Amino acid sequence: MINMNQTSFAQLKKVVFTKQKTLEEIYRLYGDESLFDYVNKRWTVSPAKISSPFLELFGGLLKKLYGQDVVSVALDQLENYPLVSTIDHHGLLNHPFFLNSNLIFSLRSNIECLICFSTSGISLNNSSWPGCLLVNTEKGLKRFSFFSDRSKTHCVFSMPAVGPENVKKVLQQIRINDSLRKSEKVNLEELIGEIFTSNICQLPNFSQQACLLSSALWSKIFPQAPKVIYLPLEDLISQIISEIIVPSHSHILHQLLFTPKGWLLIEKYFTGSLGAFSGQHKGSFLFWGVDKKGHRIHLQHEDDRIKGVPYSLKLDPEAISQALKQRELYPTSLVCFLTLLYYQFTCLGGFNQVNWLTNIKEKFLKLLEEIGEKELADKIKSVETKNFAEGNLTFLFNQDKFYQATGIDLYLTGKDWYQKYQNLAGELTLGESIESGLPEIYKIITLADQRKEELLAINHQDIAKFNGMEQKIRKFLF
Repeated sequence: MINMNQTSFAQLKKVVFTKQKTLEEIYRLYGDESLFDYVNKRWTVSPAKISSPFLELFGGLLKKLYGQDVVSVALDQLENYPLVSTIDHHGLLNHPFFLNSNLIFSLRSNIECLICFSTSGISLNNSSWPGCLLVNTEKGLKRFSFFSDRSKTHCVFSMPAVGPENVKKVLQQIRINDSLRKSEKVNLEELIGEIFTSNICQLPNFSQQACLLSSALWSKIFPQAPKVIYLPLEDLISQIISEIIVPSHSHILHQLLFTPKGWLLIEKYFTGSLGAFSGQHKGSFLFWGVDKKGHRIHLQHEDDRIKGVPYSLKLDPEAISQALKQRELYPTSLVCFLTLLYYQFTCLGGFNQVNWLTNIKEKFLKLLEEIGEKELADKIKSVETKNFAEGNLTFLFNQDKFYQATGIDLYLTGKDWYQKYQNLAGELTLGESIESGLPEIYKIITLADQRKEELLAINHQDIAKFNGMEQKIRKFLF
């Protein structure tokens, strides 16, 4: 039974688009175009050449994980085409959000690999459940977690490596689960055995493991697709800061991040911005701290400490550099994206990011104009921040009811769905894809006590029936 009508659907769109102005603009301008055409005709990529020192550090991090062959392909692509995805939460690539973002990324013609600077500062109990394998069952979404519930509030960045005992625990959970068929259990156990190699278990932390595990999972699910290359954004930017920005006092980011005048400018332009900081326990000033238990710590400017916030950040570039190397600090989203803007990367964004990346860019340009950095401002103006890549595409049917599939769901079907989803993207419009995601976006952006029951009752199946999307899904998938 459809839980919506034209009025409730319009209200849902209004609530979401009122808070997500850039998403609304993309929907209004390009909603009638197919996903494939939108990606190939509307995405624009910065013409910039990424600097050699940045590429060398990036290549060094990749080589430690993936080997020289992957490094050569990735560096060649970035040198000529500085397009990366910054949508994904770092962890096991499995959640429908990020299957979709990478599938949409792969629609771009002439892409050899999907380079993802994923965010590792999220907690294990984030809605994407980055430390779990996810399976849709008759009893709902089942999580097979490689970590105990005691660690669920810890951030991915700080998690220790998954060891053989963690893998054994998950295998036992699978064997006793009564929602999976025997054949599914066998296939899932085989998958885990194939991707959790001895080399994976020897890596020093989960963050590094998740890079290789996600790449392997993606290739198991979509063997025909371009390869996914995961690299935690915070690790990359930490190294850029330590090796390039801290030693170079003339670097504009050194002046902003490590001088009193720079801190005043950062506060002037970015206080209250998403991904930045504002007041007590809202964001963190430039960097997050990590305590010995793996929890992240909110930091304040040492001269602006607020009652109840015991931790402050001291203006000491060498000490900060050392703490970054020891993984006692990691850069906030603001610092990460200021750095990517400075080096003129074009970042693919999700529904939130297209809004706040655009906001950060606009404020950065004003800051640069104030300090007379007109040449740099002119370069950054050409960096696109509104390339959207988080629509819905990975659907499956079960007893005539369709749902958003996890990576494990797709793997357990025993089929390669990649070409079918590519074909669907040629018919499904960007607007339909965004509309089907509105219920989930509404829950994320609306506080629990402000949510309306009539809007919470709407789901993506209702919308797909309402806007004709379901017919296209049936046509191209079955």
